[in-house]
Amino acid sequence: MDWILIAIPIWLVLEAALCFNVDPVAWKSLRVEDAGFGQQMVQRESDLLVGAPLQQYSGNRRGRIFQCSKETCRPMNIYDGELAVNMSLGLTMTYDSMRQKTLVCGPTIPTECKHITLYNGKCIELDRSNRVTSRFPSKLPECTQADIAFLLDGSGSVDSRDFEKMKTFVINLISSLQGEDVKFAVTQFSTNHRTYFNFATYSPTNWWSAVNAIRQQGGGTNTATAILNVVQEVFSRSGRPNANKILIVITDGESYDTEKLPSAINRANSRNIVRYAIGVGRAFSSSSSRGKQELDQIASAPKQTHVFQVESFQALDNIRKALQSQIFPIEGSQTSGNTLKMEMSQEGFSAAYVAQGIQMGIVGANQWRGGYKRYDGGTTVSYESMSMAPDSYLGYSMTIATTSRRTLTILGAPRYQHRGAVEVVFADKIITLINPSQLQAGEYFGAVVCAMDVDSDQLTDLVLVSSPMYKEVDREGRVYVCTLTTFSMDCYFNLPSLQIILKGDAMIKGRFGSALTVLPDLNMDKLNDLAVGAPLENDGQGSIYIFHGGRDNGINSINPTYSQRIAASQVQAGLKFFGVSLSQWSFDQSGDNLPDLVVGSKGTVVYLRSRPIVTVEAFVTFSPKKISTQEENCSKDLKNTAAICFLMKTQTTGTARAKITYTFTLDATRKSPNNRAYFAEKRRQQTGSTEVNLGSNACSPIEFFTQACPEDALNPLKNELSFTFEGLPSSENLRPSLAHQAMTTFHPMEFEINCGADETCMDNLKVDFDFRGSPLVKVGIDEVLDVIVSLENREENSYNSYVTLTYPAGISYTKFTMIKGRIECNSTDSENGESRGTTICTVDKPILKSKSKANFIVSYGIGSNSQLGRKIFITANATSGNQQHSSFSELYKKKEIDVKYSILVTIEGSHSYTNFSFEKVEEKPFQQSTEVTNNFRPLNLTVVIEVPIKLGDKDIWGDSQSLQIPDCRSVNDKSPAITDFIPHVKANKTVDCSVATCRTFKCRRFMERQDKTTYTISANLSSAWIKQIGLSASRFILISTVSLEYDQDQYIFFSTTSNHNPPVRKIETEVEVYTAPNFTKEIVGGSLGGLAFVALVTAALYKGQTQVTTD
Repeated sequence: MDWILIAIPIWLVLEAALCFNVDPVAWKSLRVEDAGFGQQMVQRESDLLVGAPLQQYSGNRRGRIFQCSKETCRPMNIYDGELAVNMSLGLTMTYDSMRQKTLVCGPTIPTECKHITLYNGKCIELDRSNRVTSRFPSKLPECTQADIAFLLDGSGSVDSRDFEKMKTFVINLISSLQGEDVKFAVTQFSTNHRTYFNFATYSPTNWWSAVNAIRQQGGGTNTATAILNVVQEVFSRSGRPNANKILIVITDGESYDTEKLPSAINRANSRNIVRYAIGVGRAFSSSSSRGKQELDQIASAPKQTHVFQVESFQALDNIRKALQSQIFPIEGSQTSGNTLKMEMSQEGFSAAYVAQGIQMGIVGANQWRGGYKRYDGGTTVSYESMSMAPDSYLGYSMTIATTSRRTLTILGAPRYQHRGAVEVVFADKIITLINPSQLQAGEYFGAVVCAMDVDSDQLTDLVLVSSPMYKEVDREGRVYVCTLTTFSMDCYFNLPSLQIILKGDAMIKGRFGSALTVLPDLNMDKLNDLAVGAPLENDGQGSIYIFHGGRDNGINSINPTYSQRIAASQVQAGLKFFGVSLSQWSFDQSGDNLPDLVVGSKGTVVYLRSRPIVTVEAFVTFSPKKISTQEENCSKDLKNTAAICFLMKTQTTGTARAKITYTFTLDATRKSPNNRAYFAEKRRQQTGSTEVNLGSNACSPIEFFTQACPEDALNPLKNELSFTFEGLPSSENLRPSLAHQAMTTFHPMEFEINCGADETCMDNLKVDFDFRGSPLVKVGIDEVLDVIVSLENREENSYNSYVTLTYPAGISYTKFTMIKGRIECNSTDSENGESRGTTICTVDKPILKSKSKANFIVSYGIGSNSQLGRKIFITANATSGNQQHSSFSELYKKKEIDVKYSILVTIEGSHSYTNFSFEKVEEKPFQQSTEVTNNFRPLNLTVVIEVPIKLGDKDIWGDSQSLQIPDCRSVNDKSPAITDFIPHVKANKTVDCSVATCRTFKCRRFMERQDKTTYTISANLSSAWIKQIGLSASRFILISTVSLEYDQDQYIFFSTTSNHNPPVRKIETEVEVYTAPNFTKEIVGGSLGGLAFVALVTAALYKGQTQVTTD
């Protein structure tokens, strides 16, 4: 079973503790050449037990335990004859500090059976004197027994030669299955039945002759009666109570007593008899045949693996091997026959102490589904999960978690669905299964589980679950931090923002998370810490990581950033797989009242000492205490002295020394050369070093200078002191480590303030502002909104005065302009589109003097697409550094301004032409159209079209009542302003709504940005209105008008020439009037001319004819 030792944590286990305050150099190193030495270990108060589970030190003995002092290790003899069979002792080890009991386990004890080698395990409990007090289990399981009965069809339908072939098949199958743990029985059935030998009369030497002597009975086929007989007579009377019961039925056709089959099968099920049905011949070829249905009824479930069909008795031998493998399946088999239960359980693969006794992982139980066994005195309880699939390895890892109301068992199943899973079990029942789909194939989630009590209140706060095979581009392995409540465990796979994942440094191979252990509080923050092993880092040298416990919003947690990484090369040369194991407990072995950690590697374990944790208090005193502001000679700077002191403290006893190197920076928050203090040669920094001893002050005096009359005489000098810490060897040769603390501190030195006897200045501030320019914000037209601000101080000096303006989301700060006073502004626009922006402007900093006033302008940009609502408001709030303010102060103003949004809608009208004869009254088809385009923002818009329909009492259109414009509605007809229209039309040649009755159409629609819409007037244009004007030949312009209506409280038209009024466009049609021509004279003249021409032609022809005759 070497393979299982590799699949398990062969170099994939760990437990330890290290931290930023752990001395990385080995204090003690213990090396033993035995294979696997260091893979598991238990540190106890007075010694160390180390397992070497792979050492084969005799023919049938593998694995042993070493007891180690700080100097040497010696093997322990804790075997007896039964246990000394290649058990890999020391593969699992755990310790109960309360009972002072140690449990060492070997989960690979082989038991050779006929068809399979069983692998079980044992755990041995030792007391503080290393005496064996208990063994779990007390006795190893024996090879599985099997009682196999054959029921042969001897009816007349079976040919005698085929019956002989049936007997040969039985002989061959018995021969292949025969063993000391297997017994057989043979019964023939037809109309009647006969048993030739049962399990009690079966003889391993004479069975062959008994089977060979069987003669065929002939007759009918009473299958159900025969099955019932075998159940009652053979299994019940001669079967062994703990043996597996198997019945193999061979038949060639349908039974005569089908109605009895259900009763017979129920009896077989009640005795847990596994049944195989073999049908021979064509009676079973069709799935719907009664014979095939009977086979399915006889056989156990699932039918696919318990029913066999062959065409002839000659083919029986072809199924013998398949049937044999069904009866005795082996590890890894995916068959569904008699599955493995506890044959490969490997008890003790993991182990833990519980209140009731001990629990041992049974990782190979139930086809490697896994589980655990609990031994409580004389009682044994098994837990086998129904949620696990085969080959899940539940119980590969185990930890016990304690909540306020219950004790939970956490089990890892790293091969569940090839990704891994974790079960939380209470009272031997599963309450939570963690198997998220986000897991990576092969990551081995659950390889190690570790319960962590962060605040030492005896209740588990976290459960750490490792995935040492998780692959990233540049690293391998991770640890999930899961929280524990009374009823469940949550690793936050569905809430990634809350999930905490621990990782090591970037390395292609690392197996980070191969081992986990909770450490005592190493950094003295009253929270326990965690160690994680990564034994394959640095090409297999290995390393360990320390993570500190922490609190997040008052909830116990763990800091995902490691505080220390200790590589094997820092510890000792030549180490391999350093971090493969870590001591479960950390006791003081060196006598310095600090915990010592033991880390395992291949063949070597090392002790690492934790360093004492110290804190350093840094403080500075000044002389004089304050900077004078009374100096009249501003050319002479003031001399001062600072004493820089350090005090080192610790919570543990002993001695400690350290070297502190410091840098002291004067007026550190101001950029040079604006600093108001300096050392010699105008330097603002001074460095130095001092040695400190535990519990005593170490001070260094230094001189510096301050400006006599600085511009800022209110704000104190913020002097920065930063330092580095180097632990020095003490008398015990152990260097202290500095706790996590601030290593940079600020030490202010204040100015004197002169505000009368009480030294308290009371100001009286008045803030005001107004909007410059238009009292309206025109979005898309205005680019800037200017706010004119004033701040006046009407009483005593005001220190560090400033005005805070707030403004809405949608506008943005652009600049400020000083009018009077010293102004500096900084602004933060809205970050989320909902909160308000803030502009802070300092005014005459540091002092806004009494009876003074400052004015300035703050400009805000307005985006063309800003959405500001119908109004916006600006607030101004004045503040100062003074401790007291006059009750008459006016510190707050709020003002509103209206907002409108620019729109730009263009209207394009068509130009058309038509003509009419003055003498006729007629109609012609006619169209007028206009195109409306919305160029800016979406809005509801109404297009208003006014169409002349009547001039005087004459219709302009053939049928004015039916005049329509698609998508528009007729509103009303409007009378003209000019009733005496003829002179007006003659003079202007235009017909519009000033002279004609017009019909108004309104076309309402919502238009998106860049939408275009065309409206068309289509009707028959009449000439009836023309004659009344009295011009027989002229050109008139028929004008329809198009205008816009919209919410003018919300929108403003974008225009530079119309004072933001919307346009009115004309749709013009040229109508030409002409007089019809009179062709009477032309017709008469043409007729006379034609007659004359005919006469001339006739005369000429006559003359020619006369001349020819004379000749």
